[in-house]
Amino acid sequence: MSITSAYVREDWYYSVKDLQDIFSFNAERYRTRENADKYLKQYIKELLSRNILKEKRNNDISDSTADIEFSNYTDDTLLSNSISYKFNFVGILIIQNIVTYVYPKYLGESNAPLDDEPVTEMQQVMRVIEKYSREKAQQEIYNIDLFADIDHKGRINTLSVMLYLLEDYATNGDYDEPLEILEINGNGEIYWQKTIDETYPLISNNRPYYVEIYTRKKVSNDASYIKRLHAYVISQCSYEMSKAGLSSFYNLPIVEISEEEQDAFGDNDYIISRIDSELSEIFDERKIQVLRAIRLYFLSQRILTGDTEIQIMGTRSFNLIWEEVCAKVFRSQKGDTKTRHPNIYEIEPFINYKKINKRFEHEPPILVELIQQPIWKRYRKGSKGIPKRTFNPDYIRFEKLKKTSSYAFYILDAKYYCPVWNDTNIQGQPGIEDIAKQYLYYLSYQEILAKYNVKEVKNYFLMPKRASDSEIPGFVKLDMLKQLGLGVIEVRMLSPDVLYDNYLKDKHINLSELQ
Repeated sequence: MSITSAYVREDWYYSVKDLQDIFSFNAERYRTRENADKYLKQYIKELLSRNILKEKRNNDISDSTADIEFSNYTDDTLLSNSISYKFNFVGILIIQNIVTYVYPKYLGESNAPLDDEPVTEMQQVMRVIEKYSREKAQQEIYNIDLFADIDHKGRINTLSVMLYLLEDYATNGDYDEPLEILEINGNGEIYWQKTIDETYPLISNNRPYYVEIYTRKKVSNDASYIKRLHAYVISQCSYEMSKAGLSSFYNLPIVEISEEEQDAFGDNDYIISRIDSELSEIFDERKIQVLRAIRLYFLSQRILTGDTEIQIMGTRSFNLIWEEVCAKVFRSQKGDTKTRHPNIYEIEPFINYKKINKRFEHEPPILVELIQQPIWKRYRKGSKGIPKRTFNPDYIRFEKLKKTSSYAFYILDAKYYCPVWNDTNIQGQPGIEDIAKQYLYYLSYQEILAKYNVKEVKNYFLMPKRASDSEIPGFVKLDMLKQLGLGVIEVRMLSPDVLYDNYLKDKHINLSELQ
Protein backbone atom coordinates (compact mmCIF):
# COMPACT_ATOMS: atom_id res chain seq x y z
CA MET A 1 0.00 0.00 0.00
CA SER A 2 1.31 3.45 -0.88
CA ILE A 3 2.26 6.01 1.75
CA THR A 4 -0.19 8.80 2.55
CA SER A 5 1.08 11.97 4.19
CA ALA A 6 -0.88 15.04 5.23
CA TYR A 7 -0.67 18.16 7.38
CA VAL A 8 -3.18 18.92 10.14
CA ARG A 9 -3.34 21.71 12.71
CA GLU A 10 -2.92 21.35 16.42
CA ASP A 11 -6.02 22.18 18.49
CA TRP A 12 -8.37 22.30 15.46
CA TYR A 13 -11.42 20.05 15.47
CA TYR A 14 -11.78 17.69 12.51
CA SER A 15 -14.92 15.73 11.75
CA VAL A 16 -14.76 12.05 10.88
CA LYS A 17 -15.48 13.06 7.27
CA ASP A 18 -12.51 15.46 7.40
CA LEU A 19 -10.18 12.67 8.55
CA GLN A 20 -11.49 10.35 5.86
CA ASP A 21 -10.80 12.94 3.17
CA ILE A 22 -7.44 14.19 4.50
CA PHE A 23 -5.88 10.73 4.91
CA SER A 24 -7.73 8.94 2.06
CA PHE A 25 -9.59 6.46 4.23
CA ASN A 26 -11.76 5.43 1.29
CA ALA A 27 -12.84 2.33 -0.62
CA GLU A 28 -10.52 3.12 -3.53
CA ARG A 29 -7.45 2.93 -1.32
CA TYR A 30 -8.60 0.18 1.05
CA ARG A 31 -10.69 -1.82 -1.47
CA THR A 32 -13.91 -1.65 0.58
CA ARG A 33 -15.65 0.95 2.72
CA GLU A 34 -15.63 -1.48 5.66
CA ASN A 35 -11.89 -1.97 5.37
CA ALA A 36 -11.30 1.78 5.21
CA ASP A 37 -13.40 2.29 8.34
CA LYS A 38 -11.48 -0.46 10.13
CA TYR A 39 -8.14 1.27 9.50
CA LEU A 40 -9.55 4.68 10.42
CA LYS A 41 -10.76 3.26 13.74
CA GLN A 42 -7.29 1.83 14.37
CA TYR A 43 -5.76 5.23 13.62
CA ILE A 44 -8.13 7.06 15.96
CA LYS A 45 -7.85 4.50 18.78
CA GLU A 46 -4.04 4.53 18.67
CA LEU A 47 -3.94 8.30 19.06
CA LEU A 48 -6.72 8.44 21.66
CA SER A 49 -4.88 5.89 23.78
CA ARG A 50 -1.86 8.22 23.90
CA ASN A 51 -3.84 11.41 24.50
CA ILE A 52 -2.57 12.76 21.19
CA LEU A 53 -6.13 12.94 19.91
CA LYS A 54 -9.02 14.43 21.90
CA GLU A 55 -12.70 13.89 21.24
CA LYS A 56 -15.55 16.36 21.30
CA ARG A 57 -19.21 15.72 20.65
CA ASN A 58 -20.67 18.30 18.34
CA ASN A 59 -23.45 19.34 20.74
CA ASP A 60 -20.94 20.20 23.50
CA ILE A 61 -19.88 23.81 23.94
CA SER A 62 -16.70 22.91 25.83
CA ASP A 63 -13.83 20.46 25.60
CA SER A 64 -14.98 18.55 28.68
CA THR A 65 -15.44 15.28 26.80
CA ALA A 66 -11.81 15.46 25.71
CA ASP A 67 -10.96 14.01 29.13
CA ILE A 68 -12.92 10.78 28.67
CA GLU A 69 -10.93 7.72 29.75
CA PHE A 70 -9.76 5.73 26.76
CA SER A 71 -11.37 2.58 28.15
CA ASN A 72 -14.78 4.26 27.79
CA TYR A 73 -14.47 4.56 24.00
CA THR A 74 -16.21 1.95 21.85
CA ASP A 75 -15.76 1.09 18.19
CA ASP A 76 -19.44 1.83 17.62
CA THR A 77 -19.07 5.51 18.46
CA LEU A 78 -15.60 6.30 17.06
CA LEU A 79 -16.90 7.16 13.59
CA SER A 80 -20.11 8.86 14.67
CA ASN A 81 -21.07 11.99 12.75
CA SER A 82 -21.70 13.70 16.09
CA ILE A 83 -18.02 13.47 17.07
CA SER A 84 -15.04 15.56 16.05
CA TYR A 85 -11.37 15.18 16.99
CA LYS A 86 -8.47 17.54 17.63
CA PHE A 87 -4.73 16.85 17.77
CA ASN A 88 -3.22 17.66 21.17
CA PHE A 89 0.30 17.40 19.78
CA VAL A 90 2.91 19.09 17.58
CA GLY A 91 5.26 16.96 15.51
CA ILE A 92 5.32 13.91 13.25
CA LEU A 93 3.35 10.68 13.64
CA ILE A 94 3.66 7.52 11.55
CA ILE A 95 0.87 4.94 11.87
CA GLN A 96 0.68 2.06 9.40
CA ASN A 97 1.22 3.80 6.03
CA ILE A 98 0.10 7.25 7.16
CA VAL A 99 2.56 10.06 7.94
CA THR A 100 0.86 12.85 9.89
CA TYR A 101 2.49 16.27 10.26
CA VAL A 102 0.80 18.23 13.07
CA TYR A 103 1.72 21.91 12.83
CA PRO A 104 1.30 24.47 15.66
CA LYS A 105 -2.05 26.13 16.20
CA TYR A 106 -0.84 29.68 15.38
CA LEU A 107 -0.30 28.78 11.70
CA GLY A 108 -3.36 29.77 9.71
CA GLU A 109 -6.21 32.00 10.78
CA SER A 110 -8.44 31.61 13.81
CA ASN A 111 -11.36 30.38 11.75
CA ALA A 112 -9.57 27.97 9.41
CA PRO A 113 -6.42 25.85 9.11
CA LEU A 114 -3.98 26.45 6.27
CA ASP A 115 -4.84 25.50 2.70
CA ASP A 116 -1.19 24.89 1.80
CA GLU A 117 1.26 22.58 3.53
CA PRO A 118 3.55 24.63 5.82
CA VAL A 119 6.64 22.56 5.03
CA THR A 120 9.24 25.25 5.75
CA GLU A 121 7.59 26.30 9.01
CA MET A 122 7.25 22.68 10.12
CA GLN A 123 10.90 21.94 9.36
CA GLN A 124 11.90 24.81 11.64
CA VAL A 125 9.50 23.66 14.37
CA MET A 126 10.98 20.15 14.33
CA ARG A 127 14.51 21.54 14.67
CA VAL A 128 13.33 23.54 17.68
CA ILE A 129 11.72 20.45 19.25
CA GLU A 130 14.89 18.43 18.70
CA LYS A 131 17.13 21.11 20.23
CA TYR A 132 14.85 21.50 23.23
CA SER A 133 14.77 17.73 23.74
CA ARG A 134 18.54 17.35 23.57
CA GLU A 135 19.14 20.21 25.99
CA LYS A 136 16.59 18.98 28.51
CA ALA A 137 17.52 15.31 28.29
CA GLN A 138 21.26 16.02 27.89
CA GLN A 139 21.62 13.13 25.50
CA GLU A 140 22.70 12.64 21.91
CA ILE A 141 20.17 10.00 20.85
CA TYR A 142 16.95 11.86 20.14
CA ASN A 143 14.37 10.25 22.41
CA ILE A 144 11.74 12.90 21.89
CA ASP A 145 8.71 10.76 22.69
CA LEU A 146 10.22 10.33 26.18
CA PHE A 147 10.37 14.10 26.59
CA ALA A 148 6.78 14.27 25.35
CA ASP A 149 5.69 12.03 28.23
CA ILE A 150 3.99 9.60 25.85
CA ASP A 151 3.55 6.07 27.16
CA HIS A 152 5.71 4.02 24.79
CA LYS A 153 5.89 1.06 27.23
CA GLY A 154 9.62 0.77 26.83
CA ARG A 155 9.55 0.56 23.04
CA ILE A 156 12.40 2.14 21.10
CA ASN A 157 11.61 5.12 18.91
CA THR A 158 12.87 3.83 15.57
CA LEU A 159 12.35 7.18 13.87
CA SER A 160 14.52 9.08 16.35
CA VAL A 161 17.31 6.49 16.08
CA MET A 162 17.26 6.58 12.27
CA LEU A 163 17.30 10.36 12.23
CA TYR A 164 20.28 10.48 14.56
CA LEU A 165 22.28 7.99 12.49
CA LEU A 166 21.56 9.74 9.19
CA GLU A 167 22.31 13.23 10.53
CA ASP A 168 25.52 11.95 12.10
CA TYR A 169 26.52 10.34 8.80
CA ALA A 170 25.75 13.54 6.88
CA THR A 171 28.03 15.45 9.30
CA ASN A 172 30.81 12.96 10.08
CA GLY A 173 30.76 10.34 7.33
CA ASP A 174 31.68 6.66 7.67
CA TYR A 175 32.44 4.81 10.85
CA ASP A 176 36.13 4.35 10.17
CA GLU A 177 38.36 1.77 11.83
CA PRO A 178 41.75 2.56 10.32
CA LEU A 179 44.51 -0.02 10.08
CA GLU A 180 48.06 0.94 10.94
CA ILE A 181 50.49 -0.37 8.34
CA LEU A 182 54.29 -0.38 8.41
CA GLU A 183 56.33 0.44 5.33
CA ILE A 184 60.01 0.81 4.54
CA ASN A 185 60.78 4.28 3.26
CA GLY A 186 57.08 5.08 2.97
CA ASN A 187 55.33 8.44 3.14
CA GLY A 188 54.00 8.08 6.67
CA GLU A 189 55.35 9.05 10.07
CA ILE A 190 58.84 7.70 10.84
CA TYR A 191 58.73 4.85 13.36
CA TRP A 192 62.06 5.57 15.03
CA GLN A 193 62.02 2.87 17.68
CA LYS A 194 61.57 0.08 15.15
CA THR A 195 64.04 1.70 12.75
CA ILE A 196 66.73 1.87 15.45
CA ASP A 197 66.02 -1.66 16.72
CA GLU A 198 65.87 -3.48 13.38
CA THR A 199 67.99 -1.65 10.79
CA TYR A 200 71.70 -0.93 10.47
CA PRO A 201 72.79 2.65 9.88
CA LEU A 202 75.76 3.89 7.93
CA ILE A 203 78.18 5.79 10.16
CA SER A 204 79.80 8.94 8.80
CA ASN A 205 81.66 11.44 10.95
CA ASN A 206 80.38 9.59 14.00
CA ARG A 207 76.79 10.17 12.94
CA PRO A 208 74.31 7.41 11.97
CA TYR A 209 72.53 7.62 8.61
CA TYR A 210 69.65 5.24 8.05
CA VAL A 211 69.28 4.08 4.47
CA GLU A 212 66.11 2.18 5.31
CA ILE A 213 63.62 3.63 7.76
CA TYR A 214 60.32 2.21 8.98
CA THR A 215 57.29 4.43 8.49
CA ARG A 216 53.74 3.91 9.65
CA LYS A 217 50.44 5.28 8.46
CA LYS A 218 46.76 4.64 8.95
CA VAL A 219 44.58 3.46 6.08
CA SER A 220 40.87 2.81 5.95
CA ASN A 221 39.91 -0.75 6.81
CA ASP A 222 37.15 -1.45 4.32
CA ALA A 223 36.88 -5.04 5.53
CA SER A 224 36.06 -3.99 9.11
CA TYR A 225 32.92 -5.70 10.41
CA ILE A 226 31.69 -2.60 12.26
CA LYS A 227 32.39 -0.30 9.32
CA ARG A 228 30.45 -2.59 6.98
CA LEU A 229 27.64 -2.89 9.54
CA HIS A 230 27.43 0.90 9.85
CA ALA A 231 27.21 1.26 6.06
CA TYR A 232 24.45 -1.37 5.93
CA VAL A 233 22.42 0.32 8.68
CA ILE A 234 22.82 3.79 7.12
CA SER A 235 21.59 2.45 3.78
CA GLN A 236 18.57 0.78 5.40
CA CYS A 237 17.71 3.89 7.42
CA SER A 238 17.97 6.05 4.32
CA TYR A 239 15.64 3.71 2.43
CA GLU A 240 13.02 3.78 5.21
CA MET A 241 13.19 7.56 5.62
CA SER A 242 12.92 8.06 1.87
CA LYS A 243 9.96 5.69 1.60
CA ALA A 244 8.14 7.66 4.30
CA GLY A 245 8.91 10.96 2.54
CA LEU A 246 11.06 12.15 5.45
CA SER A 247 14.40 12.38 3.65
CA SER A 248 13.26 15.44 1.73
CA PHE A 249 11.56 16.89 4.82
CA TYR A 250 14.80 16.68 6.82
CA ASN A 251 16.97 17.60 3.80
CA LEU A 252 18.86 14.33 4.05
CA PRO A 253 20.61 12.82 1.02
CA ILE A 254 19.61 9.38 -0.25
CA VAL A 255 22.44 7.12 0.91
CA GLU A 256 23.20 3.81 -0.84
CA ILE A 257 26.64 2.79 0.40
CA SER A 258 26.04 -0.91 1.03
CA GLU A 259 24.62 -3.72 -1.07
CA GLU A 260 24.97 -6.32 1.67
CA GLU A 261 22.07 -8.07 3.37
CA GLN A 262 21.74 -8.64 7.11
CA ASP A 263 22.64 -12.32 6.66
CA ALA A 264 26.20 -11.19 5.98
CA PHE A 265 26.44 -9.96 9.59
CA GLY A 266 24.72 -12.77 11.49
CA ASP A 267 21.56 -12.79 13.57
CA ASN A 268 20.55 -9.99 15.94
CA ASP A 269 22.13 -11.56 19.02
CA TYR A 270 25.47 -11.98 17.26
CA ILE A 271 25.37 -8.42 15.89
CA ILE A 272 24.62 -6.96 19.32
CA SER A 273 27.42 -9.02 20.91
CA ARG A 274 29.88 -7.64 18.33
CA ILE A 275 28.70 -4.09 19.04
CA ASP A 276 29.06 -4.62 22.80
CA SER A 277 32.57 -5.96 22.27
CA GLU A 278 33.50 -2.90 20.21
CA LEU A 279 32.00 -0.58 22.83
CA SER A 280 34.23 -2.09 25.50
CA GLU A 281 37.37 -1.23 23.51
CA ILE A 282 36.82 2.30 22.21
CA PHE A 283 36.89 5.71 23.86
CA ASP A 284 36.03 8.01 20.95
CA GLU A 285 32.80 9.79 21.97
CA ARG A 286 31.32 9.98 18.47
CA LYS A 287 31.93 6.27 17.85
CA ILE A 288 30.37 5.36 21.20
CA GLN A 289 27.21 7.30 20.35
CA VAL A 290 27.00 5.79 16.86
CA LEU A 291 27.45 2.25 18.20
CA ARG A 292 24.75 2.81 20.80
CA ALA A 293 22.42 4.05 18.09
CA ILE A 294 23.16 1.02 15.88
CA ARG A 295 22.50 -1.22 18.87
CA LEU A 296 19.13 0.47 19.40
CA TYR A 297 18.39 0.06 15.71
CA PHE A 298 18.75 -3.73 15.94
CA LEU A 299 16.59 -3.79 19.06
CA SER A 300 13.86 -1.80 17.29
CA GLN A 301 11.31 -2.68 14.61
CA ARG A 302 13.68 -1.26 11.94
CA ILE A 303 10.84 -0.13 9.69
CA LEU A 304 8.83 3.09 9.80
CA THR A 305 5.75 2.28 7.77
CA GLY A 306 3.52 -0.73 7.25
CA ASP A 307 2.83 -3.32 9.93
CA THR A 308 4.83 -1.77 12.74
CA GLU A 309 4.41 0.24 15.91
CA ILE A 310 3.51 3.91 15.91
CA GLN A 311 6.46 6.26 15.43
CA ILE A 312 6.37 9.58 17.27
CA MET A 313 8.57 12.64 16.94
CA GLY A 314 7.14 15.59 18.79
CA THR A 315 5.41 16.75 21.95
CA ARG A 316 2.04 17.14 23.61
CA SER A 317 3.45 20.08 25.58
CA PHE A 318 4.49 22.63 22.98
CA ASN A 319 3.70 25.35 25.53
CA LEU A 320 6.88 24.34 27.41
CA ILE A 321 8.92 24.85 24.26
CA TRP A 322 7.38 28.28 23.69
CA GLU A 323 8.33 29.23 27.26
CA GLU A 324 11.89 27.98 26.83
CA VAL A 325 12.38 29.77 23.51
CA CYS A 326 11.20 33.09 24.96
CA ALA A 327 13.40 32.68 28.06
CA LYS A 328 16.51 31.88 26.01
CA VAL A 329 16.03 34.49 23.30
CA PHE A 330 15.28 37.33 25.75
CA ARG A 331 17.96 36.10 28.23
CA SER A 332 16.06 35.42 31.43
CA GLN A 333 17.96 35.93 34.69
CA LYS A 334 15.60 33.67 36.61
CA GLY A 335 18.35 31.11 37.16
CA ASP A 336 18.46 27.34 36.80
CA THR A 337 18.10 25.34 40.02
CA LYS A 338 20.38 22.60 38.65
CA THR A 339 23.22 24.61 37.13
CA ARG A 340 22.87 27.46 39.69
CA HIS A 341 23.44 29.91 36.85
CA PRO A 342 23.09 32.84 36.74
CA ASN A 343 23.28 33.44 40.48
CA ILE A 344 22.81 36.75 42.29
CA TYR A 345 26.48 37.71 41.95
CA GLU A 346 26.39 37.24 38.16
CA ILE A 347 23.71 39.85 37.49
CA GLU A 348 23.28 43.58 37.98
CA PRO A 349 22.32 45.47 40.06
CA PHE A 350 24.18 44.00 43.01
CA ILE A 351 21.70 42.53 45.51
CA ASN A 352 22.93 41.81 49.02
CA TYR A 353 20.88 38.69 49.58
CA LYS A 354 22.22 38.33 53.15
CA LYS A 355 20.04 41.26 54.20
CA ILE A 356 16.91 39.46 53.01
CA ASN A 357 14.94 37.87 55.83
CA LYS A 358 15.10 34.36 54.44
CA ARG A 359 17.27 31.28 54.68
CA PHE A 360 18.78 29.97 51.47
CA GLU A 361 19.59 26.33 50.86
CA HIS A 362 22.29 27.35 48.36
CA GLU A 363 24.54 30.38 48.50
CA PRO A 364 24.63 32.51 46.53
CA PRO A 365 20.98 32.02 45.55
CA ILE A 366 19.51 32.49 42.10
CA LEU A 367 17.09 35.33 41.45
CA VAL A 368 13.93 33.23 41.52
CA GLU A 369 14.86 31.92 44.99
CA LEU A 370 14.46 35.39 46.51
CA ILE A 371 10.68 34.90 46.40
CA GLN A 372 9.30 34.10 49.83
CA GLN A 373 7.69 30.74 50.50
CA PRO A 374 4.33 30.29 52.25
CA ILE A 375 4.52 29.53 55.96
CA TRP A 376 2.24 26.91 57.50
CA LYS A 377 1.91 27.10 61.29
CA ARG A 378 -0.09 25.17 63.82
CA TYR A 379 -2.21 27.15 66.32
CA ARG A 380 -1.03 25.03 69.20
CA LYS A 381 2.61 25.40 70.16
CA GLY A 382 4.77 23.28 67.93
CA SER A 383 5.17 22.60 64.26
CA LYS A 384 5.77 25.10 61.50
CA GLY A 385 6.12 24.19 57.84
CA ILE A 386 7.82 26.15 55.06
CA PRO A 387 7.45 24.34 51.70
CA LYS A 388 10.35 24.66 49.27
CA ARG A 389 8.10 25.51 46.34
CA THR A 390 6.68 28.96 45.82
CA PHE A 391 5.89 31.21 42.82
CA ASN A 392 7.82 30.32 39.71
CA PRO A 393 7.74 33.05 37.03
CA ASP A 394 8.76 32.11 33.48
CA TYR A 395 11.06 35.07 33.00
CA ILE A 396 12.55 37.84 35.15
CA ARG A 397 15.37 40.21 34.29
CA PHE A 398 16.97 43.48 35.34
CA GLU A 399 17.87 45.69 32.39
CA LYS A 400 19.97 48.82 32.70
CA LEU A 401 18.28 51.88 31.21
CA LYS A 402 20.20 53.79 28.58
CA LYS A 403 22.07 56.94 29.63
CA THR A 404 21.22 56.39 33.31
CA SER A 405 22.41 54.34 36.25
CA SER A 406 18.88 53.06 36.88
CA TYR A 407 17.40 49.66 36.07
CA ALA A 408 14.08 48.38 34.80
CA PHE A 409 12.65 45.06 35.98
CA TYR A 410 11.00 42.86 33.36
CA ILE A 411 8.46 40.16 34.17
CA LEU A 412 7.59 38.16 31.07
CA ASP A 413 5.16 35.27 30.90
CA ALA A 414 5.28 33.23 27.70
CA LYS A 415 1.71 32.12 27.01
CA TYR A 416 1.01 29.59 24.28
CA TYR A 417 -2.37 31.13 23.49
CA CYS A 418 -3.79 32.49 20.26
CA PRO A 419 -6.50 34.94 21.35
CA VAL A 420 -8.93 36.40 18.85
CA TRP A 421 -9.44 40.16 19.20
CA ASN A 422 -12.48 41.74 17.54
CA ASP A 423 -14.69 44.79 18.00
CA THR A 424 -17.04 43.18 20.52
CA ASN A 425 -15.03 40.70 22.58
CA ILE A 426 -11.85 38.67 23.05
CA GLN A 427 -11.75 34.87 22.87
CA GLY A 428 -9.06 32.32 23.69
CA GLN A 429 -7.12 34.52 26.11
CA PRO A 430 -5.40 33.43 29.38
CA GLY A 431 -7.67 33.04 32.42
CA ILE A 432 -7.94 35.08 35.59
CA GLU A 433 -5.49 32.81 37.45
CA ASP A 434 -2.76 33.61 34.90
CA ILE A 435 -3.39 37.33 35.29
CA ALA A 436 -3.41 37.12 39.09
CA LYS A 437 -0.12 35.17 39.11
CA GLN A 438 1.54 37.80 36.93
CA TYR A 439 0.64 40.50 39.43
CA LEU A 440 1.79 38.32 42.33
CA TYR A 441 5.18 37.91 40.65
CA TYR A 442 5.43 41.70 40.74
CA LEU A 443 4.43 41.82 44.41
CA SER A 444 6.96 39.08 45.23
CA TYR A 445 9.82 41.38 44.23
CA GLN A 446 8.30 44.72 45.24
CA GLU A 447 10.28 45.03 48.49
CA ILE A 448 13.58 44.26 46.76
CA LEU A 449 12.79 46.64 43.90
CA ALA A 450 12.03 49.44 46.35
CA LYS A 451 15.24 48.80 48.30
CA TYR A 452 17.34 49.17 45.15
CA ASN A 453 15.29 52.07 43.75
CA VAL A 454 14.01 50.14 40.72
CA LYS A 455 10.93 52.14 39.80
CA GLU A 456 10.29 50.94 36.27
CA VAL A 457 8.60 47.53 36.07
CA LYS A 458 7.47 46.09 32.75
CA ASN A 459 4.97 43.24 32.75
CA TYR A 460 4.25 41.31 29.53
CA PHE A 461 2.37 38.33 28.19
CA LEU A 462 4.24 36.93 25.15
CA MET A 463 2.11 34.95 22.67
CA PRO A 464 2.72 33.46 19.22
CA LYS A 465 1.56 35.73 16.41
CA ARG A 466 -0.68 34.64 13.56
CA ALA A 467 0.02 36.25 10.21
CA SER A 468 -2.90 38.69 10.54
CA ASP A 469 -2.41 39.53 14.24
CA SER A 470 -1.31 42.95 15.43
CA GLU A 471 2.02 42.88 17.26
CA ILE A 472 0.68 45.15 20.01
CA PRO A 473 -3.02 44.26 20.31
CA GLY A 474 -3.73 45.53 23.83
CA PHE A 475 -3.29 44.88 27.53
CA VAL A 476 -5.02 43.37 30.56
CA LYS A 477 -5.51 44.86 34.02
CA LEU A 478 -7.23 44.22 37.35
CA ASP A 479 -8.76 47.42 38.70
CA MET A 480 -8.98 45.92 42.20
CA LEU A 481 -5.16 46.11 42.31
CA LYS A 482 -5.03 49.66 41.00
CA GLN A 483 -4.31 51.15 44.44
CA LEU A 484 -1.18 49.00 44.69
CA GLY A 485 0.27 50.75 41.67
CA LEU A 486 0.83 47.52 39.73
CA GLY A 487 -0.13 48.93 36.35
CA VAL A 488 -1.24 46.82 33.39
CA ILE A 489 0.07 43.67 31.76
CA GLU A 490 0.98 44.40 28.16
CA VAL A 491 0.26 41.78 25.49
CA ARG A 492 2.78 41.22 22.71
CA MET A 493 2.21 38.91 19.76
CA LEU A 494 5.63 37.71 18.59
CA SER A 495 6.68 36.14 15.30
CA PRO A 496 7.49 32.48 16.07
CA ASP A 497 9.74 32.24 12.99
CA VAL A 498 11.96 35.07 14.25
CA LEU A 499 12.16 33.68 17.79
CA TYR A 500 12.94 30.15 16.57
CA ASP A 501 15.66 31.38 14.24
CA ASN A 502 17.37 33.17 17.13
CA TYR A 503 16.89 30.19 19.45
CA LEU A 504 18.43 27.75 16.96
CA LYS A 505 21.40 30.08 16.40
CA ASP A 506 21.82 30.84 20.14
CA LYS A 507 21.22 34.52 19.45
CA HIS A 508 19.33 37.08 21.53
CA ILE A 509 16.76 39.83 21.02
CA ASN A 510 16.89 43.05 23.00
CA LEU A 511 14.00 43.71 25.36
CA SER A 512 13.61 47.11 23.71
CA GLU A 513 12.00 45.26 20.80
CA LEU A 514 8.94 44.72 23.02
CA GLN A 515 8.27 48.46 23.44
